[in-house]
Amino acid sequence: MYFMKTICGFILLLFSSSVAFAQGTSCNNSDVLTLDGVCRDYTISATTGSAIHCTTGIYTGTGRLTIFSFTTNAAAACVLIHLTTSGAQPAEVTLWTKCTSGGAGNLQNDDPASSICFDDGTGDWAPCETLVLLPSTVYYLRVWTPGPGTINMCAKHYNPPNNTCAGATPIGTTPIVDNNACNKGSTEVLPEQLCAFSLENTAFYSYTVQNTGTSILTLSNIACDNSNVGVSAAFQIGFFTGNCGSLTPVSCYADSAGTLQATTNSFPAGTKITVAIDGMIGSNCSYTISAINAITLPVSLKYFTGWMNPNKNILRWTTMSEANNLYFDIEKSVDGFNFTKIGTTLGRNHSNAATDYGFEDGSLMPKQFYRLKIIGADGNYMYSNTVQLRRQNLKTESVFFDNHLPDKLIVKVNSPSEKKANIQIIDVLGRQREIKNTAFDKGENLYTIDIHSLSRGLYYLIFTDNNTRTQYSFVRQ
Repeated sequence: MYFMKTICGFILLLFSSSVAFAQGTSCNNSDVLTLDGVCRDYTISATTGSAIHCTTGIYTGTGRLTIFSFTTNAAAACVLIHLTTSGAQPAEVTLWTKCTSGGAGNLQNDDPASSICFDDGTGDWAPCETLVLLPSTVYYLRVWTPGPGTINMCAKHYNPPNNTCAGATPIGTTPIVDNNACNKGSTEVLPEQLCAFSLENTAFYSYTVQNTGTSILTLSNIACDNSNVGVSAAFQIGFFTGNCGSLTPVSCYADSAGTLQATTNSFPAGTKITVAIDGMIGSNCSYTISAINAITLPVSLKYFTGWMNPNKNILRWTTMSEANNLYFDIEKSVDGFNFTKIGTTLGRNHSNAATDYGFEDGSLMPKQFYRLKIIGADGNYMYSNTVQLRRQNLKTESVFFDNHLPDKLIVKVNSPSEKKANIQIIDVLGRQREIKNTAFDKGENLYTIDIHSLSRGLYYLIFTDNNTRTQYSFVRQ
């Protein structure tokens, strides 16, 4: 059976606080949303007006209009917002891209595909998957409610790691709560491999078969908010074997219900199954997902993702449950293949509640890869998805290394100009091990650095002048 989807949307659960804010009367006096994941209460504005795209009876007549604004980051990451109105008032949320100057502060350039009707006054909003957000740009949200009160808003940047096969979220017998909110349509799999006509918001999961035979994927507690059309708690599901880049489709399933169960073919114990799911009639759906006849994991990992600020990379991950998890090793790579541990964070060991974790890395390079090694009390371990962070503004010199000599590092630098610079060597934990001041001549420069005091492992060589900071990695043999 095949189905067509047309609308988009999204779900996110965050934590709440209760601080009331004023403003919101126009886009020139908007309530500014801080995209940090913290929930805040905002007073509904006294400004009046009508709903635009929501046309059912509960949205008719004159209501209250509250204007919010947010600014995308330099990477133009997706923006996720969870809202709840006081008194469970219905709410229409529309996205606008321009605010006129002057006292009136009129909104312009509505994006109808990104409008959502929250009939029960709660749910989650994200831009339609077809909308391309611009980096470092201000956007506006117009929220219509029938009466006064408050709106609780939780907002954050979020790019889902399981939008790709390589970032597939590991699942097992313990259910985890997730959403396919900001996921885009996959190009790694074909629509017909998911019993679909088109793909708009694909999320990937993976598990390992425990005992030879069939396995069952279960999606339950499906809740959707999809624009101003009928809401469909429905999904299209594809099962695959093999590795990312060369997946072999084995079966697909599609249906609409509050709980879906899709049974696979029979597979030998130890077979890795990759699952791709895609919501019908949009992406604004949350759900609980698990697999029967799957190996129990030490951790149900909801997501692992990375963010960049000017001086450090920030890693964030959330677990939905932890069975026998002792700790997380944070691993880093410059090529995506060879990883080195840069830190450790203790786990909760036994927990059925969502737990948030974080780690910061101040050793910046133009391209870096991160992953988690999740170690259980029984010594078994699993890896998370791999996060890649790129910094295009880090300028590079032309540098060549020769460290065949055990105690010497020979560095050849081709500099475009004469300049003075500071040379540092730091380890993977950010500790300074060597430092020296030097001068670059224009053209080729040759330096010999004594590294006999360094133990074996990965290090970073940092060149700093008045205008740039350039980093390279090398291995002490």
